[in-house]
Amino acid sequence: MRSNTTVLYTGIMSDLPCLPLPREDLIELQQFCLENISRQQILEESLKRRGIPHEVISIDETRHIALLNPNSAKIDMQYYRVTLISHYDRVRGTPGANDNAACIFQLMNHWEKICKLGWQHCTQIIFTDKEELTKNMKPTDQGSWFLARHLKKLNVQNMLFLVLDMCGIGNTPVWRRNQSGIERIDNSISITYKMIEDFLKNYSNGQDFGVNPMFSDDLGLLLGGYPAIQLSVLPRNEALHLAKQYRQIKANSNNLRDNHQRIDLPQTWKTRHGPKDSVDSLDHKAFLLIARILRDLARYRFPLPQSGT
Repeated sequence: MRSNTTVLYTGIMSDLPCLPLPREDLIELQQFCLENISRQQILEESLKRRGIPHEVISIDETRHIALLNPNSAKIDMQYYRVTLISHYDRVRGTPGANDNAACIFQLMNHWEKICKLGWQHCTQIIFTDKEELTKNMKPTDQGSWFLARHLKKLNVQNMLFLVLDMCGIGNTPVWRRNQSGIERIDNSISITYKMIEDFLKNYSNGQDFGVNPMFSDDLGLLLGGYPAIQLSVLPRNEALHLAKQYRQIKANSNNLRDNHQRIDLPQTWKTRHGPKDSVDSLDHKAFLLIARILRDLARYRFPLPQSGT
């Protein structure tokens, strides 16, 4: 253990959360949620400890971290290249465990497992900065929007983004495109969205939980011209209640965007951005679910829409 981090571990090693992660991961997860620390520094130290090669992408004031693929397969131009996105920043004054430390550690653990399995795959991982928007910020101030603009300048094509946000509590996946950016994408996004939805229904007993009313980095990516969908996790009863509200609004309104304000958010999400978003609130079942989804996704391929669709 490195001497420059030992002092931060003091007092937390004896009270680790009961999550399906190695002990050293749990220690780093607790450290990652401490107040007044540099999340970027802790994240990079964790990546180095694991032997995960990575690159910091500096764009204006944002610092995104791209993980190099283990066992990367040759890119097939008939299929999307799936990119897993998760933001590592947080709102000031909150531990930020479910929003969004859980996803960061789920993805690092996933990288290590795929590397050990030796699977050939075409997914990649990027940890984004500056996802959390403050009062005076616009969607085009979001770090993912700068990332999308950067990728467009490099003429990066055929990218499909799955944004993981608040995946640390519950046993049911919920997802949704953010409607604010849809007009920037051509009609093929509907076909692509249907494919992702069919994939995710494998983990929801076939039920449609495309009901998430909030946005994450998917908004900046959509506005930047890339197909993106956000994935979160909720307890089953909260997911069912959210789906019921969404169906009622959809049946009685022509303006879903405005009426999202009428939705009573699940209790799990009400703790975000506050002191109760702590490591001890995270759920063992959520980590097992996300591990399953990511493992299956690594070997799943989404075909590009045929020209003319």
